[in-house]
This record gives sequence, C-alpha cells and structure tokens, in this order.
Amino acid sequence: MDLLEQALSRTSEAFYHDVPLVADGGRFLGIIPVPALVRAQSGLIAEQFQLAESRRNELQAKNQDLFRSLHQLRQSQGRYETLFQHSPLAVALLNPDGKIEAHNTKLQVLLGPAGELEGFIPNLTDLMSPKHRESFLELLSLHESGVSLASNHVDEFILHLPALGERLFKFHTSLVRETGQICTILHDITEQRAVERKMAINDKADLFESLVGGIAHELNNKLAPVLGFSELLQNRLETIGGHDVLQSYCNAISLSAQESVRIIRQLLQLSRPAAPELSRTDLGAILDEVSSILRFRLRSADAEMQLTVPAEPVWILADPGQIKQVLVNLMINGIDAMGNASQRLLKVGVETQGAYACFSVGDTGHGIAPDRLNRIFDPFYTTKSSEHGTGLGLSVCLGIVRQHHGEISVKSTPGEGTVFRVLLPLSMTEGKTECLPVQRVIKPVGPGSQLSAAQGLPRMSVLVIDDEEYITSLVQELLRSRLGWKVERVHEGRQAIQRLEAASFDLVITDLRMPGVDGFAILEWLRNYQPSLLPRVLVITGDSGGPSLDQELLNFGVPVIRKPFTPDELIDQCLAALEVT
Repeated sequence: MDLLEQALSRTSEAFYHDVPLVADGGRFLGIIPVPALVRAQSGLIAEQFQLAESRRNELQAKNQDLFRSLHQLRQSQGRYETLFQHSPLAVALLNPDGKIEAHNTKLQVLLGPAGELEGFIPNLTDLMSPKHRESFLELLSLHESGVSLASNHVDEFILHLPALGERLFKFHTSLVRETGQICTILHDITEQRAVERKMAINDKADLFESLVGGIAHELNNKLAPVLGFSELLQNRLETIGGHDVLQSYCNAISLSAQESVRIIRQLLQLSRPAAPELSRTDLGAILDEVSSILRFRLRSADAEMQLTVPAEPVWILADPGQIKQVLVNLMINGIDAMGNASQRLLKVGVETQGAYACFSVGDTGHGIAPDRLNRIFDPFYTTKSSEHGTGLGLSVCLGIVRQHHGEISVKSTPGEGTVFRVLLPLSMTEGKTECLPVQRVIKPVGPGSQLSAAQGLPRMSVLVIDDEEYITSLVQELLRSRLGWKVERVHEGRQAIQRLEAASFDLVITDLRMPGVDGFAILEWLRNYQPSLLPRVLVITGDSGGPSLDQELLNFGVPVIRKPFTPDELIDQCLAALEVT
C-alpha cells in the first residue's frame, strides 16, 4: 500500500513512467505498468466514494431519526403545554415542603388576590389551617419516602383563598419519580358538597315525613275505635247508673287515647307543618320585629347583633308567623352557640338574589364539626345539652322552609362560627293577601242539636267503607244507636262499588287509604256514575294530609273528618252532609 501511494504521488513526467520494483538487496522484481497504477488508483477512489456515500446515507438516516425525534418531542411539549396550561383544574408540582415549583395558569389565578396573577402564593401550606397543614405535609412526606400509596391518592383539604375565602378542595397527588416532585391536582368541590348535603337533608326529611305519616295513619286507625267505643261505653254506663268505677276506667281510656292523639299531631306538625296562610309580607319588617323581641336575650348573653336590612321592602309570599318562627329558632341557636366565645357577635341580614329573598343568621360560636353537619336537621338531634335543646328546632325550620318552596343551608367552621342561609321566593304580584285555597268547610250542627236534627229526618240508609273492621263497627253502632239509621258495612273498594250499583244509599262514609280500590277511586266512580250522591259523601281518614291530598279532596268537594274522631264529631258531620242537599 505504501509503495502504491509513493507511485501515485509522483509528479511531472515521472508520473507517466512505469514503476520498477527492486528488493532491498537490489534484486529486480519486476515492473508495474502505468495503466495498472491508474486502475489501482481508480479502485481506491471508487472505494473511498462508496465509503463516503455509505457514511452520508447513515448520517442522513440519523438526521431523519433525529428530526422525527425532535418533532415528536415538540408535539409532546405542545400537548403537555396545552393540557397543563388549559386544564380546567389547578395543577402544581410541589417539593416535599409544599413549595410550588411549577404550576399552570389556573392555579396562579386561583391563588392570586382577586384572581390576579400578581401576589401568587408560593406555598400551598400557607393557605391551610394548622390542622390541615400538618396532615398535608405528612402526605407529601409519605410520597417522598416511597411508601406504598395509590398512584393517584385522593384527599380533601380546606384552603383559605385570597379571592374566594374558605373553599374545600379534593387533592389528587402522585409522585413524579424522575424529578422527586409531587404532582398535585386541585378540584374545588365546595358547591358539590353543599348540593350533596342539601340532597341528604331533603332525603332525610322526605323519609321522616313518610315514616311519621305512615305511623300516624296506622295509629289513628287504631285509636279511633278506642276513643269511640270508650265514649259509647261511658254513655251506656251513665244510662244504667251505679257503675262509677267502670266509668272512671272508661274515662282513663278516653284520656289516654286523647293524649296519644295529641302526641301524634305534634309529630305530624314536626314533619308536615300546618298549611301556611300565605300573604305578601316584607321580610325586612319580620326581621326587625324578631330582632326587637330578642334584644333582651342578646343582652343577657352579653352578645351584640349586627343587623343588615335593605331600605326597600323585600316582598315574599309567606306565612309571617311561620317565617318568624324560623328566624327566632335560628337566632336563639346562634346566641346559645356563643356562650363560651371570646367574641359574641350575631350577624343577621336580608338581601335579594335573583328571584329569591335571602336572610342569613351567622354567629361567632364554637361551630359545628363537618361530620355533624349532615345530621343537624335530623329530628331530636342536637349539639346542645339536654337542658337547652330538644333537637326539634332545626327540623321544624326545615319543614317550614320547604313548605314555602325555599331552601335552607348551613356553613360552619369549628372554632369560628356558623352561618345559616334561607332562600324564599320573592313575591312578584301586587296586593295585600294571597291565600292558599282551602277545603270546603261543612258547618257542624253543634252540640245538643243532633237529636232534634235527626228527628226531622227519615230513617237514612248509609254505606260505610273502611278496611278496618273496628272502624266500620264503631260507625255502625254510633249511627244506629244515636240516630236509628240503617248502616251497611263493606271492607274493600271493589265490594263498595258493587253495593253502590246494586242498592240506593242516602249517605256514603268512606276511608281513603285502602288496598286495591281506594277511596279516591270510589269518589271518581261516584262522580262519573252517581254524581247526585257525591255531595252526600263524608271522608274519614287516618292520613295526616298534605298539599297534594288536600288538593285532590278539594277537587271532589267532599268534607273530611280525621281519625280518631269523637262520636259527636262524626254525627255532626253526617247531619251537616245531609243538610247540604
């Protein structure tokens, strides 16, 4: 190879001469002709070109791979920037001390004052209470130490934001092993928790109302014959005479039954407050009145009240007495909650929010623990001692607010205080009074006049329909013994319709809630096939009633007597029903 390079490196004329080959000892070896040298040089040049072309191709392929890699990297960076910066959730990369080392715009806006980018909070723990700060730092430490945690660990913490105040966030945390940072995604669930709490309260209220209504219906059915037969027995003993002891027994039975009725009605009032007598009322005026009533209570508790009432009236369609009851309950609860507080300030205010009037009652008391917030509207649940509360006040408030088609909510921070907010629909109409329609009232004949009224009537034929045999037996005995009427009893709706088709009756007394064909179906049948008899129908029911039931009865225009009833009440209503025709 060296010999070839020397031969090819000759210049001038010597380049064109053949090259003699001589060994080191001077022995002649031969001659390399010039054409052979040229061929050898051409081969070398061709090899070098091929090598250069191969290297160029390899370099081009590497450049293309590098270009594709760079392009993919730019795409990945673009996707990352798009997802990171335009995410609807706040995202941050934290070090184990909670310091924010990277973040997206959403987090920056969230943590800045009033939504501005300036004044950014560099550490999430600065926005937490000491209790939450300790728990959060412990969580970050667990991530850093590599303790087995879920790849997407979820926890909830409260942040005190500069622009929004106290908010509840769901934190999704995971460790980025390549950088040692903790990726944290923040989701504001404050409104979600409020909605869930409201739904839970409404579900419990519906369950309680249904439960109490069902129990009341059954107990009223059972108490009606106890009350009725005890009075019949007492009247019979008075007629016979000489049975004072037995009369005292009957009197005890009657008084116990009446006390049971009062207890049932109190429970019904708790679950279904009395139908409100609606009128167009200024909410601010109600608040002024209630605040005046409670000023002495405030002074006794060494508390102050901050009252905010707009100058213009805030008109609502409501029962003033019931709304006053809600305000009194909430304000007394607030005063009691501040018993041991260093600062005792009760903040009460009225404002409008769209189509709603809003009044709020806030205190600086001990607050309510989060695990208790979902229970405070439960009947008989209270955070007070037994000497200061029965646990019924907030349940009554909830029932009243719901009857007014409003909403009640609560927000509380342990150690800082509690705020109750009540929303009620604004009244958009003019005029002084707007009342709910009331059921047709049948004027009773009155005590002492049944016999005279009955003497002027022929012997009436009555059909009594009730699935409780003791109820039909009681009604039959009352009408037979007191008025001398003929009474036929049936215990289910289908049989009642068959008897109505087969015979003629002067009066129909029917229960509402019966298996199969119920009282409403019987009323509908009478309206369609015997409309002349419908005005002479009396409904007896153990149902506590409600807006929908009352409206259905109003559509039929029939009087109602609630179980348990006294014998005089039943006879008065029967005579009055016959007087209508």
